[in-house]
Amino acid sequence: MSHDLRPENPSLAPSAAANSAPPASSAENAALAGGGGASAGLTVKADGRDLAVARIANRQRTLVTSAQLAACGLSDDAISYRLKTGRLHVVFRGVYSMGCGVLPPLARELAALLVCGERSLLSHRSAACVWGMRKAPPEEVEVSVVGRCLDSRNGLRVHRIKAIDRRELRRHEDLWVSSPARAVLELAAVGTRQELIDVIDAGLALRRFTPGDLQLVLARNRPCRGAARMAEVIADDTAMAISRSRAEKTLLRLIRDAGLPMPETNVPFGRFEADFVWRKQRVIVELDSATYHSGPGVFQRDHDKDLVFRAAGFDVMRPTCAHVVHQGPRVLMLLTRALAR
Repeated sequence: MSHDLRPENPSLAPSAAANSAPPASSAENAALAGGGGASAGLTVKADGRDLAVARIANRQRTLVTSAQLAACGLSDDAISYRLKTGRLHVVFRGVYSMGCGVLPPLARELAALLVCGERSLLSHRSAACVWGMRKAPPEEVEVSVVGRCLDSRNGLRVHRIKAIDRRELRRHEDLWVSSPARAVLELAAVGTRQELIDVIDAGLALRRFTPGDLQLVLARNRPCRGAARMAEVIADDTAMAISRSRAEKTLLRLIRDAGLPMPETNVPFGRFEADFVWRKQRVIVELDSATYHSGPGVFQRDHDKDLVFRAAGFDVMRPTCAHVVHQGPRVLMLLTRALAR
């Protein structure tokens, strides 16, 4: 997909163990390094083995792999017994959660990386969720695996890629994950256009990337699946504007579809900021909502803003968010008249 991934690249783990936290003690380290040969201190009693497992799980968001269980001295029968008694819970085949079965944040994502092993990273919708650009995690954890064939399974969707540029990798919350800008490109290959626009909008608002970052990722990975759609969307002023609400995005689309001049958005204006500005036509549109524009302090601030805008020679419109979403044609008609004046 881009530059070859070098073996010495520190951005990806050289083995599956690098996607997990190190053991808590030298004894556990010896047990894990021995490929199943646990130290004497961990094999004398069952509670000693459970303690070793607990220490590993404590460093891995309650998770432990079948290989790590075996290294701590647990046989298949011992694992089955702990599953029946509720000490262990299956997350994915070969990865278990220790405790009550309620997973902490990002545990499913770590479990997916433990399953996929070396040269794997969170990508696509899962990466977008980790970076806060998507509100809800996807039903399936999405992981990209570099240079290996690995089948998807229930709850886990695997994407195979030939290589990845090290500049598009991040270590975040102890997880390997696509950079925010790369996640946009990945989502362009599998998501809808609206989903892509929403993720771009969120990424810009959160300052996860700049438009220039998106252009660089696109240039490094062309040609690839999703590149054409991403190029189309980032060339669209509506998609690239930093919108703060559904109403703002709706109004931008109404303006674009009507063929009206596109405004500047969220423009600094003295000590204030204007939502939409047409400098040439001397028009400003401010959107009001019950959530963000109620209360005496905000009420006074909004009127102070209007006085500043009008003193600078701008005509100010203040439709509500409900007007824009549910009475778009009416708002568009009033805006057209204001721009014509």
